[in-house]
Amino acid sequence: MFGRKAELSTIIDAYRRSLSGECENEVVTISGQSGMGKSLLAFEFGKYVVSSGGIFIFGKFDQLQQGTPFSALASAFDQYCGMMMQNCELRHKLAHQVNNVLGRDAYHLAKLIPNLARILGLDMMNPINHDDDCINAQRRLQYLLRRFVEVLSNTCAAPVVLFLDDLQWADPSSIAAVNHLLLTEGPNAHNSRFFFFGCNREGESNSTQIWTSLCRSDLLNAKLTDIHLGFMDGHTLNTMVSATLCLSPRLTRTLSSIIYRKTKGNPLFVSQLIRSWSKDGLLRLSTSRGRWEWDEEKILCQKLPDDVAEFLTRSIEKLSEDVKSSLRILSCFGASLSIAVIEALERALGRNLVDSLDVAVAEGLFDKKDDQYRFSHDRIQQAAYNMMNVLDRCELHFAYGMVLAPLAAREERDGILRLLTAATGDSILFTAANQLNLAGPEAVRDDSQNSFVADLNLRAGKKAMGMSDFEAAYSYFDNGISFLRKNHWKEHYSLSLELFNLAAKCALTNGDFDSLNLLSEQVLRMTQSFEDTLYVRFYTMCALAFSFKLPESIEKGLDILSELGIELRGCESRGMEACVQETKDLLSAYTDDEILNTRRMTDPTMIMAMKFLGKLELGMTQIMPETAPYVAHRIIQLSIDHGMSPVSPIGFVHFGSYVAKLGDIRGGYHYVKLALSLLDKVGSRESAGEVLCFGTHVIAYVEPLQAALEYYKEGYAAAMSSGDTIQAAANLVFSCANSFFAGVNLQTMREKYAESIQFLEERKLVIFKVQTQYRQQTVFKLVGTDEEPKYVSAEEQNILLATNNSVRAFYYFHGAYISFMFRSHDDTKENTEKYLTCVRNTWANLFLAHSFHAFYVGLISFWLARKLKEERQWHEMGNKYKLVLKKCAESSQWTFENKWYLLEAEESFCNKDFEAAKAYYEKAISSARSHKGAIGKCNSLFQFVEGVMKFYDLR
Repeated sequence: MFGRKAELSTIIDAYRRSLSGECENEVVTISGQSGMGKSLLAFEFGKYVVSSGGIFIFGKFDQLQQGTPFSALASAFDQYCGMMMQNCELRHKLAHQVNNVLGRDAYHLAKLIPNLARILGLDMMNPINHDDDCINAQRRLQYLLRRFVEVLSNTCAAPVVLFLDDLQWADPSSIAAVNHLLLTEGPNAHNSRFFFFGCNREGESNSTQIWTSLCRSDLLNAKLTDIHLGFMDGHTLNTMVSATLCLSPRLTRTLSSIIYRKTKGNPLFVSQLIRSWSKDGLLRLSTSRGRWEWDEEKILCQKLPDDVAEFLTRSIEKLSEDVKSSLRILSCFGASLSIAVIEALERALGRNLVDSLDVAVAEGLFDKKDDQYRFSHDRIQQAAYNMMNVLDRCELHFAYGMVLAPLAAREERDGILRLLTAATGDSILFTAANQLNLAGPEAVRDDSQNSFVADLNLRAGKKAMGMSDFEAAYSYFDNGISFLRKNHWKEHYSLSLELFNLAAKCALTNGDFDSLNLLSEQVLRMTQSFEDTLYVRFYTMCALAFSFKLPESIEKGLDILSELGIELRGCESRGMEACVQETKDLLSAYTDDEILNTRRMTDPTMIMAMKFLGKLELGMTQIMPETAPYVAHRIIQLSIDHGMSPVSPIGFVHFGSYVAKLGDIRGGYHYVKLALSLLDKVGSRESAGEVLCFGTHVIAYVEPLQAALEYYKEGYAAAMSSGDTIQAAANLVFSCANSFFAGVNLQTMREKYAESIQFLEERKLVIFKVQTQYRQQTVFKLVGTDEEPKYVSAEEQNILLATNNSVRAFYYFHGAYISFMFRSHDDTKENTEKYLTCVRNTWANLFLAHSFHAFYVGLISFWLARKLKEERQWHEMGNKYKLVLKKCAESSQWTFENKWYLLEAEESFCNKDFEAAKAYYEKAISSARSHKGAIGKCNSLFQFVEGVMKFYDLR
């Protein structure tokens, strides 16, 4: 490497800063024209990483292999896992750590990384007991990859460095995965053990877009360093020639000057030109003089093209026809191809390719390594590819795709080729589909080929979905649709329906709602039955919810369920209590064991109906709480009548929450525990995040609070593992909120809230972000800082306050709480009154916050009763919430007894019964101390009570 020492030092310095934790993340990009030595610089840095004890993982994107899911990421981690296979002790240690951290979910990562499957001993041909249902498989994979990097770093006690080359050809899913590796990952995350850098070639059409999507510095909180590599200057070029020929710079200066004039200092051009001169005898080793010598006159007379691309094309033209033909064939597949696929091509084409490729290796045009042939440089591949005109390329792509298609069928049928290609990361199915798609529908010559290619794309898309790459999957389905003939809905109805349904699912996952609407419109217009439209209708309903159009989403869901004979409109008029009692009566006929052993639901229409109900349940709890219990009732009823589905636990956990909200906390707790048991019985963790989130609120009314908070961590991990970032955020937010009420140190809470808000901002979860920032502002006030929350604009906040009753309730409660803590009388009264108005119409579920809100509103009410003329009104309010805390204390003394005693003391003080007040204050302190180990630090409660007693001279 010549003339790049300063650039290398810049990368090393960034790496060291990242490890030292000077900033959250550090990203280095190396950019420049083709042939500038970007990859060489990157691998020189890789040598430093390895020599200093780090892990260096690298992958390369390819323009002609963009359809292969996570091509560069998968090959990077797969190669490293292959290296770990050679170290028995390290391999067993990694397997133990992966199983311990990822558990069964490691299977989904192993589908992408074949060598990880070998390390874990997984049988990928037999996916029994592995749940493929999830909310968002792509987000699940991002989460699992992030955890795997952590495991890898911890297992090897080393930082992980990921280098990706040719990012201008990167697919969106890979970029999203890299972003996820760099983003804050949940509570207490620290990214200093991971460092990313990549190379980007200037001048490509999508390079700017790729870098814009990668370098989201406003979210990453990252220091971005861009290193631009240009042409070598004359001095550096002479140093390179001098070192190459083992001659002093003085002797090579004239030759270097000639080379510089001909190449302008392009490193690739320089190396290829020197190789060409050596081959032609213009630069030769003199045995008599024991040194290199050259014919300067002939060199000066030689006519050379102006750029390296044309020079490489002329170099290839000098080769034999067999070698040129082989180069052209391989150039159609991108920068590299495995020997396994080449041999398959040889058998199908009936010609020898390997011998010709070995000649190209000898000529320096190819490298042969790790069972792959790889072009020595991308420009060589491009030169060979550009030697063919566009029509010839299309014909060859189509021919090669059709040749490989039967082999792809064998790969899927018996797994023989799948095992053969696992080590190289190639898939015959993807390779065949990519070739046919590069050719396009115009290359079809036989009408029967249209449906054949469409079906091949369907299979490739399904496989890409299985690997959690929904961008690639959508591309396959979209290509499959493009190959269909005009009358495809009549001629190939099932194929057409499946392509459109799966394309719509991918469009939803990718957030491409415009494409989803276009696909849905055609399905609704062309399908033969209402049942055949259920998938696209469900995806449309989900898209509305994701677009903050929850009322429209709920209306659509209600309409569809009504068509299926499940009517929910108008049922709210019967009241929540009647619905809960009706559900209790339904369940009273069955024991818990009978419910847990109920058969699995198999009716496709009922399974889809359950999906609609599950989506409605979550939406209605937010904006139609009076109807939500009836949704839970229908979920439970359908589960009993038709069998359990992945949605069934959602119905049971929400029902438990409603039962507890009506006062039967122990009964609600029973149904929550039943819901948790059902999660394992239904064989799906798809709804685990939601079940654990809503269930933990009820559990915390029975079990010690500090122990119950651990369920939120499990819920967060379960939600992330299924790609459900909404429920992951909910578990994270409630964990923070309830840790605050549990008395966790304020400085610790300050850090937890900062991490949580970063997580929410990265994922644009505005409602959770606003609610969390109200709590964060409370912490700022209590620790005495003037710091203000970031991210949420006044406009965002005002819109939510105007439209979301739950947000308003949070806003006014925290206003009342702060005003009370700082004894601002008028503000406390105003905010409390507004809170009480809002809270009457929010949520049918029981939340732990309800008890803490009741506690503080009770304190505020008794305080206001002593200060205001409307003493009776506030006294009655305080007594109401005192009874709420008494009910809570009957379920869990650990968490609520001390707070109930404190409200009793406050009421006694209002009644001027000072002896009773003193006795209750003492009881509150004693109870808090005796339960201190279970509910967290209670110093703030001790200080509050003792301060009150001292102030009123009750000590």
